[in-house]
Amino acid sequence: MTLIVFFRIILKKLKWLVIFPALLAGMVTYFTRNLTKEYQSSATIYTGLASGYSITDDGTEKVDYFKVNNAFDNLITTVKARETIEEVCLKLLAQHLLLKAPDPNILDVKGFEDLHSLLSDEDIAQMIVPGNFDKTVKKLYQIKDSSNKNVVQNLLTSSASPYATTKILANVTVVRKSTSDMLEIGYKTNDAGVCVNTLRFLIESFSSRYKDIKGSETTNVVKYFEDQMKLAFNNLQGSENRLRDFGVNNKIINYYEQAKFVAESKEDLSTDYYKEKMSFEGAQTAIKRIEEKMNSYTDFVSANEVLVKLRTDLANVNYKIENAKIFKYGADKIAEMQDQADNIKLQLKEKAREYYDFNNTIEWVPQNSLLNEWLAKVVELEESKGRLMVYDQRLRQYDGIYKEFAPLGSTINRLEREVGVQEKEYLSVLHGLNLAKLRQQSLEMSNTLKVVDHPYFPLQPLPSKRAMLILVSFMAGFILLLAYYIGSAMMNNSIQSPDKVEKIIGLPLLSALPDRKNNDDREVQVHEMQSSLMQQIINTVFIDLKKIDPLAKSYTIIIFSTKGDEGKSFFAELLVNKLSRIRNKVLYLYPDSSGDHGKNLEPENPKLLTFSYQVNDGIIDYHGIKDFIRQNENISTDLSEVSYNVLEIPRLNKYPIPANLVEQAHYSIMVVHAAKSWTSADQFLLKTYLKLTAGKISVLLNHVVPDLLESIYGEIPKKRSYFRRKIKEALGGEQY
Repeated sequence: MTLIVFFRIILKKLKWLVIFPALLAGMVTYFTRNLTKEYQSSATIYTGLASGYSITDDGTEKVDYFKVNNAFDNLITTVKARETIEEVCLKLLAQHLLLKAPDPNILDVKGFEDLHSLLSDEDIAQMIVPGNFDKTVKKLYQIKDSSNKNVVQNLLTSSASPYATTKILANVTVVRKSTSDMLEIGYKTNDAGVCVNTLRFLIESFSSRYKDIKGSETTNVVKYFEDQMKLAFNNLQGSENRLRDFGVNNKIINYYEQAKFVAESKEDLSTDYYKEKMSFEGAQTAIKRIEEKMNSYTDFVSANEVLVKLRTDLANVNYKIENAKIFKYGADKIAEMQDQADNIKLQLKEKAREYYDFNNTIEWVPQNSLLNEWLAKVVELEESKGRLMVYDQRLRQYDGIYKEFAPLGSTINRLEREVGVQEKEYLSVLHGLNLAKLRQQSLEMSNTLKVVDHPYFPLQPLPSKRAMLILVSFMAGFILLLAYYIGSAMMNNSIQSPDKVEKIIGLPLLSALPDRKNNDDREVQVHEMQSSLMQQIINTVFIDLKKIDPLAKSYTIIIFSTKGDEGKSFFAELLVNKLSRIRNKVLYLYPDSSGDHGKNLEPENPKLLTFSYQVNDGIIDYHGIKDFIRQNENISTDLSEVSYNVLEIPRLNKYPIPANLVEQAHYSIMVVHAAKSWTSADQFLLKTYLKLTAGKISVLLNHVVPDLLESIYGEIPKKRSYFRRKIKEALGGEQY
């Protein structure tokens, strides 16, 4: 749809586009004459959700705007929650029920009367506790929860009740002020006292509910960590007790120090043992070498039982001394054994001197020196032998200690590891508990909503919306009606304009004629347009016929339509009038099935011959024009001077087609009504006709709105205001 068409619709329907919205605005004006005044109050609350201080904030935490927006959404949802509004309704109802007379600061006269018209005195007496607001609210809750249907439930749900939750919620507005921490809550109603008290109850109710909701978030978490901490502490104590009992039962003070001491003692003992072993081996080798050098000294020693006995005694005494030293016997005991050893040594020396004669060896070594050396090595050998026996015994004891300590170490490691795991678990739970309590404290600090601007008592009502409602109703009426007209035009599937003929029908357009009967624009000169368009049609038909057969003396033109009331008789009469002025005579044949013929024919035109014929099944087999004339035996005429035979045939959807004559026709003109739809049935009938005709066929579009003929006519001849001319120029229209 073009802008020109759009404005044409407006101009064409301008009368109704003004009358209908005006009537609608008048109705709104009448029905809003007693429009109730409304009062509005608001309050501003600081939430601290975005910039408020938190215990957990160390100064590096960035603002999470998504989290802040989510927190504000939760807060606004809490304000508008069903139970919050319900609590406000019950508190408001309790406040009003306790009134004995209207109070401008609480409930005006009309509201007081409406309340007492809803409830009887008996109902009110059952619902209140005189003089006690809190108990009255509690009693209202009890009545509400007592059953699904009761007087309080009716007041909260009935659309006629001023205490309905839906009504109060509809008048509550909750918005965040820009990007600040402020929340603005507004409420409007027809009573100033109810307005301000509703806001007060709303702030009180949602603040309490929001604090409980936020507090419950951490209460369960803290309780969970406290229970887990008790369990972890008991497990830790059990593990420590098992470690303690294991140490007591196995006489372990410090396993690692004791194990270190045992290892070091054994290492020292092993070192001493190997040193003593070397001394023993050295003394034994030396004695063997000395005895080899002594001449007959071995026989002397072997024979000397006393000396052997002394050696044995000395070895036993040395063994006892070394054993006493290792096991740390008393000093007196060791000294006594040492004296005994010294005595045995003196006895050995005395016995040795008795054999002083054996001063030299076979290598000429003095016997005395060799004997002294031999005695010294013997003593050393026996002492070493005693010490080695003690070392062996002690090393075997250390093997037993190792066998005892080895399994104790793995058990202690397992118990200590268990204690470590339990301790870490305990510390982890303790850390979680500390964080939960810190979070709880932080929420308790941040949950306190502070009222910056308290609800005020509205002294003046809001400006009336009556003028706005009237204007909106007028605009709505105008837009709705215009949309209806535009929608009707867009949904109209009729051909309407000449531009659509070839696209919809598939045949070339001959021309079009304006609609004379349904022309709303009285300024359009329809007769002038019709005359010009008919001249165009004659020019086109004459040129086309000359191209078809320039030497023909007579041409046959058939005018037809697929259905009735297309205007083909009107067009045929205009056509024969024009053709009769060209040359010779024109024969016009029309069916007697159509009425009102001859109204548009030129009277007493000698060149125009008109005949009606009877429509019957026989015309389908007529071979020429004479067959139509012969129906009337009383009529005879000479057709030799006829230049144009114009045959109007009845509509195709009801009557037979003169097939032979259609086949012989030079030119066929199909008349189509512009305001009617072109259907598949019309297309089917046209295909049947096209199977017969061999001449040219075109479409004459009839009953076209004059304004839609600009594409073939040009500027429509009518008077236009200066304003309309300028609009058309701006929209791309032509001017003359």
